[in-house]
Amino acid sequence: MIQISTIKDVALLAGVSPATVSRVITNKGNIASDTRAKVYSAMEQINYVPIQSLAQSKSGTIGFSIARDPKDMLGNPFFNDVLCGIAEEAKKFEYHVQFSLYSSIEEQIENTIKLFKLKQVNGFIFTSVLSSDKDLLLKSMQEKDVPFVMIGSSLNHNVFSVHNDNIRDSYTATKFLLGKGYRDILFLTPNLKQDVMYDRLHGYKRAIEESGEEASAHVVYSSNEEVDITKALDKVMEEGVRFDAILTMESIMSLIAMKYCQRKNLRVPEDVGILSFNNATYLDKVSPSITGLNLNPSMLGAEAFRIVYDLIETKPQSLVQKSVTLPSEIIERQSTQRTPS
Repeated sequence: MIQISTIKDVALLAGVSPATVSRVITNKGNIASDTRAKVYSAMEQINYVPIQSLAQSKSGTIGFSIARDPKDMLGNPFFNDVLCGIAEEAKKFEYHVQFSLYSSIEEQIENTIKLFKLKQVNGFIFTSVLSSDKDLLLKSMQEKDVPFVMIGSSLNHNVFSVHNDNIRDSYTATKFLLGKGYRDILFLTPNLKQDVMYDRLHGYKRAIEESGEEASAHVVYSSNEEVDITKALDKVMEEGVRFDAILTMESIMSLIAMKYCQRKNLRVPEDVGILSFNNATYLDKVSPSITGLNLNPSMLGAEAFRIVYDLIETKPQSLVQKSVTLPSEIIERQSTQRTPS
């Protein structure tokens, strides 16, 4: 596998920020002569050669592109946080961000290629791609030499990606609930055919299986609409399924689950513990406050921008595969603070 140098490598060697390297290359801003000399020296040492002609033809715009039903995104701050991370990092390099939401993968592919050919957008960041759409999207981008980065696991594709370890994260969240004394844990998830959901389900089931026969698994599919979640949990109750904890895949689901428990006179956390993926800021503003798994979405966005920026500046996407896995952490709040029996 051929390795190439990136702006980040130059910055590390020169002891400056990637944004400073970019300004030296494009001759923008007031850069001290000694700093400029350090950057040029570092570029020479690692044979970094920027494509100067690209600066004349590019728009300085990154596309953040999603093909998903808008209703699925309502109430989910994950995408907002990712977009903020992209925008904050783009600003350092004097780039703009264009957000596009499409109703189908075909529309997404057609418009992405069109924007790139017209040089209105220089590179793209994709996220929330259905498993069935991934092959078509990525193949189309590669055939047209479109610089892009995936936010989400793409282990079966030779592409650049930034992601969480969803198997690890779901396993950790489930083990955390088990450690708090919960044994019958519902897995409340949208019925989205995405690798992220399959991986989270795998991590959840593995943790339950390792705990032995005293714990049980039960998967509940629902949209993030309150009426659908209520119906799904009513069905669980009617079927006599025991549960003492709910692991939700989206923050808004955890709020609705807690509201449901309160209507049914189920105490949180004493009778039912609640833990949410995608740790939204509002989870600590309700009572009881809700434990969340922080997936660092802003960091995901920032790292994705840095990679696609390097792709635009050096065009290495056909030569190198780069996959970045980010850390996560559980932010414990009142909804799981039950003393184990």
